[in-house]
Amino acid sequence: MKEAAFLGLLGGIFIFYQALAFLWQTLPAFDPFFPILLGGLFWRLKAPVFWGLVVVCGLLVDLFSSKISGPSVLSYLVSLILFLQFEKKLALKGFFPALISLVVTVTICEILRLFFFPAVFEIRLPEPAFYFVGKIIFTTLLWSFLCWSFCQISFMRHVFEIPKSPRS
Repeated sequence: MKEAAFLGLLGGIFIFYQALAFLWQTLPAFDPFFPILLGGLFWRLKAPVFWGLVVVCGLLVDLFSSKISGPSVLSYLVSLILFLQFEKKLALKGFFPALISLVVTVTICEILRLFFFPAVFEIRLPEPAFYFVGKIIFTTLLWSFLCWSFCQISFMRHVFEIPKSPRS
């Protein structure tokens, strides 16, 4: 049930965002998928399903994104491994360690995705400027905080079977 709900949510967000980006060309560029994938850790998805979703979602983002194409799969994987290290070292038991690790992980993911990996693989981005990357990081952080707050609502905890205590 959890996997089906998560797949439905991820697919719905992907289709909605791509449809809006196609219809409305001035859509603010941000990464709506990485925070949801990060939420899959707290929803305790099975490891093969979770890592498979990370790879498939990264490939879909790279395939269909006209605004921010880049090696999303690599940046997602590196950032999630970093987040798992934060989770293990900080235990993410309090509000501030979880918030700090979320901010650091999303920032590193977007820097890898928009600066480092495009430079390594010689991928040309539409606007390779600090302002462009900073705007994407800021809007992705806002989206991350919104998703994180949404998952704290008791109704959503019940629907997605999100545990109240951190993963062990």
